[in-house]
Amino acid sequence: MSEPDISVQDAASIGSRLSGARVAAAQPARSGGNNRVFRLEMAEGPPLALKHYPSDGRDRLGQEYDALSFLSRHGIMSTPRPIAKDPAAFSALYQWFDGDAAVLHPQDDDADQLADFLIELQKLRNADGAQNLRNASASIFSPEEAIAQYEQRLDGLRRASQDHPDLRAFMDGSLVPSTAVAIRQLRRRYAELGLDPATDLAPAHRALSPSDFGLHNALRADDGRLRFIDFEYFGWDDPVKLVSDTAIHPGSDLPEAGANRLIERLSRAFEAGDDAFAIRRDVLYPVFGAIWCLIVLNAYLPESRSRRALVAQGGDLTVRLAGQLDKARRLHQTICQRDPDLTPR
Repeated sequence: MSEPDISVQDAASIGSRLSGARVAAAQPARSGGNNRVFRLEMAEGPPLALKHYPSDGRDRLGQEYDALSFLSRHGIMSTPRPIAKDPAAFSALYQWFDGDAAVLHPQDDDADQLADFLIELQKLRNADGAQNLRNASASIFSPEEAIAQYEQRLDGLRRASQDHPDLRAFMDGSLVPSTAVAIRQLRRRYAELGLDPATDLAPAHRALSPSDFGLHNALRADDGRLRFIDFEYFGWDDPVKLVSDTAIHPGSDLPEAGANRLIERLSRAFEAGDDAFAIRRDVLYPVFGAIWCLIVLNAYLPESRSRRALVAQGGDLTVRLAGQLDKARRLHQTICQRDPDLTPR
């Protein structure tokens, strides 16, 4: 993948051209593995955000710009308003949000604020332009798709684990056995109900999802309210995946009570329009949890962006990999606590 490569001078020049106004200064801000963001101090008016995307074959710019345009058009104020874009320069200009990263100082109402935002999004499911939105990145519309994604990720890590006995022991002794139980339970439950786990979820029951979403995508304003950034994965998805991913996401690190509150509130909202939601949630939650364990372990893959990020941070890679393995173990334990039948015996 081609990593973001843009200078402060380039950012100022692109920002001036896109805004049609003079940029007084540009400062790097909120750098991430997928993109770079610059705060542009304008000669007149409030600051703006210039986001530069990697040229990795995915239309991250288009997906995010379309999503934020849709949300802004329908009155969502907690996401940045898009201003202009230049696909040839892999850049787009957005409203700038001040605020600290929400994960730095978690608050008791964070789970409720996340739930409020995600529930608000669902009110736009039938809004003008909604049907033209893309599917979310790595969207899943059937249980068999979830199982296939798990198995695909597992295959890659199995090869990597040949050189890492601790990783292999966790996968073979804990993760794989518990997920095998979860998959058997899923297929048995679907068979009992006369349902086909390969059937796609009806469009009427799909959700608008930021995808890969959590407190790591939130800034806390001075009044304590959260504002949300990073929508390059936004689109249609199974609401069970939306609920599971948001509750589980390691970037949020929600306490158990907060995660349970989030699941409860979102489940109540989705159950109102989908009688089968609770069934899908119960059987798919541990599968999505297993997928997240594998995502955490991506750093073991020699070609992964996660590994490059660890290397860039410096220090002993072996120690850093061990930290990711410990994080996956703890996440797996949390998933199993919700369903004791998954715990290997």
